[in-house]
Amino acid sequence: MASSIGPEWLLWLKHGPLTEIVRQWVWTYPLVEAVHLLGITLLVGSVAMFDLRLLGISRHLRVTDLAGHLLPWSYAGFGIVVLSGGLLFATDAPAIALNPAFRLKLVLIAATGVNAIVFHWFCYPSVQQWDRWVKPHPMVRGIAIVSLILWTAVIICGCLIAYV
Repeated sequence: MASSIGPEWLLWLKHGPLTEIVRQWVWTYPLVEAVHLLGITLLVGSVAMFDLRLLGISRHLRVTDLAGHLLPWSYAGFGIVVLSGGLLFATDAPAIALNPAFRLKLVLIAATGVNAIVFHWFCYPSVQQWDRWVKPHPMVRGIAIVSLILWTAVIICGCLIAYV
């Protein structure tokens, strides 16, 4: 049953024991927010380095080697972002769930996932043809540009949540 300020599960999140701790201790929320920013740095930083390589920067580095080095950092950053972002969301879930910047952020994150899937399914299988020194196919470069734009928009939306 939904209440006037949101569905029951959002209220349950807002008043859960973990979120009460976050709200009661003055340093917890800023600490969780700092961890969230660290996760964003790991995730978006590693993705941006990979995307820049796909755009032709540092062609002397093999795409396959770079993927092997950066993917674990992307996964770690994603895990940190999901956990810390979930906790930040839970502190005021009913209000944040209605925030247009938050909703757009979720749509953009989903779009980055689709973009990554398209890359891995349709472009990466041919990586041996453009792994080193060769300029990647225009579709590969397009996906890298879209990725950079989407992640920039995700960060902007995250910043706007407090102001919208």
